[in-house]
Amino acid sequence: MKKIVALTLAVTSISLAFVSAGYAEQAEYHKEEIKISNPDAHNATLQACMKTTLNRHPGAITEVEVESEDGKMIIDVDVQGKDGKSWEVECDAATGAVIEDKEESDDKEEADDKEETEKK
Repeated sequence: MKKIVALTLAVTSISLAFVSAGYAEQAEYHKEEIKISNPDAHNATLQACMKTTLNRHPGAITEVEVESEDGKMIIDVDVQGKDGKSWEVECDAATGAVIEDKEESDDKEEADDKEETEKK
């Protein structure tokens, strides 16, 4: 019995090490330097984008990300809607205007993951 427990712990530890290494590599891939010159304006735009997102798709915000896309700063808000669907709303970080509002599907997420892996 002790050997089974020890073997299970060893396998679990090794598995967690591989998963952690994968997340660390993925986090490094997304890491980019973002310089915010006016934190108050940035925070106001961020809050407005989240409010707009929840007005369009009531539910729970699961992720907020500020990123550069085609040289433009974007606020990406993901929502798990009360309707059971997953939504992604992108806002212009400078103006707060909604750029994109789309339903996320498992197929789309898998394609995005594959694309990110291929970029590495």
